[in-house]
Amino acid sequence: MGAWHGRLPAWLRILVLAAAVTGLIGCARWAGEAYDGAVAYRRAPLCTGAPGPDCVARVTGTVIDTATGESCTTASDGVRSCTPYYRLRVRYGDRTAWRDVGHGTYEDTHRGDPARLRTWHGAVVRLEVRGHTETYLSPADQSLALRLAATWPVFGVVLWTVVSGRLSGLIAFPNLGWLGLSLPVAGLVHGALFGASILEWAMTGMLAAFFTAWTAIGWRMEWRWRRWRRWRRW
Repeated sequence: MGAWHGRLPAWLRILVLAAAVTGLIGCARWAGEAYDGAVAYRRAPLCTGAPGPDCVARVTGTVIDTATGESCTTASDGVRSCTPYYRLRVRYGDRTAWRDVGHGTYEDTHRGDPARLRTWHGAVVRLEVRGHTETYLSPADQSLALRLAATWPVFGVVLWTVVSGRLSGLIAFPNLGWLGLSLPVAGLVHGALFGASILEWAMTGMLAAFFTAWTAIGWRMEWRWRRWRRWRRW
């Protein structure tokens, strides 16, 4: 059996495991910093006077542009699916920002319309225009989701080092399913920490189930293929 299919030497596995565990601890602390920021935002009161770093500011803005289009993806079977998006660009103070909005908000809003905004550390977290209200994740929430997603592959390397240690087991097709789990796992953890709507739970759960099935079926097929190879050698 070549080096590709054989286990790494014990000393090398220990070094890789130590590095992976160190990375996992670092990622956990990294995500913890974003979690603290997300909690601080949720506990922050509305500013009563001049905007400050520890309160949610209420500011007046202006819609300066609108945009719509389609975001398209092509599945592995060649089927193309597109989802429309609607955006408004608002100016508030010396800042401008694009924000996704619903179809109704987009249809009723025009350039030059005034908008009431709430901002956290300069980022728009709530937009009110023409009787429509849109809310957005704070920068800390967005960062937390990305950091949780980045932690998952590192956790996978720790498991691989303990359970397998074979290069062929690390760089393998089923592991694409494991990587795909990064986003739904991050979504599920975020929802467990801060709550989520029924629709968000359902969509995240279905995505997690899909990538879990991909990983499980892929590794089952890989295991059968290895058994078949050993049987042929006999």
